[in-house]
Amino acid sequence: MKYYQELTIIPNFEVPSYFIWSKVYQQLHLGLVEMQDSKGIVPFGVSFPQYQYESRKGGIGEKMRVFANSENELNDLGIKKWLQRLSDYVHITGIREVPEKKKGYAIYQRIHLENSPEQKARRFIKRHEGEAIKYEQAVQMFSIKRSECCLPYINQKSLTNNNTFRVFIAKSYCEKAVYNGFGTYGLSNTSTVPEF
Repeated sequence: MKYYQELTIIPNFEVPSYFIWSKVYQQLHLGLVEMQDSKGIVPFGVSFPQYQYESRKGGIGEKMRVFANSENELNDLGIKKWLQRLSDYVHITGIREVPEKKKGYAIYQRIHLENSPEQKARRFIKRHEGEAIKYEQAVQMFSIKRSECCLPYINQKSLTNNNTFRVFIAKSYCEKAVYNGFGTYGLSNTSTVPEF
């Protein structure tokens, strides 16, 4: 990931930031859906530079970065177009090059709480055939129980059935860059984004 745009929530006393995040992420998700390939893979990853999670408490902060491998990809996505109606609530930078000096890499992944860790592990292994991930590792990766989940999240609303749900986001560090594409929320279980 060589290029990025940064989104910053503008503080507003009348509208809480969690509500703004919900609207921003919904619009970004719609933009990413339009950019997915035939396998549902998206070439854009997101990070939350102010993400914190410690002692069962945390938050995603007020910033998000959207990464791509080329400047043209970010131009094609058109973040400013997707967020045009939210321009009073979010500041969007121009396209920037990722700095040479980085802290490392991170994986931002969505944690689904609907299924058991075992079901998730089987599904994950099936989807990632050929990768050196054992069943036990996958079970451990998904072993957060629904009632215990305190991970940072963004509320979303389904456009198909109007239900609200939470997109829980977990962060882990990685020593090297890995690219396998991302999902339509800009998250991945295996792909990394730069940290700086």
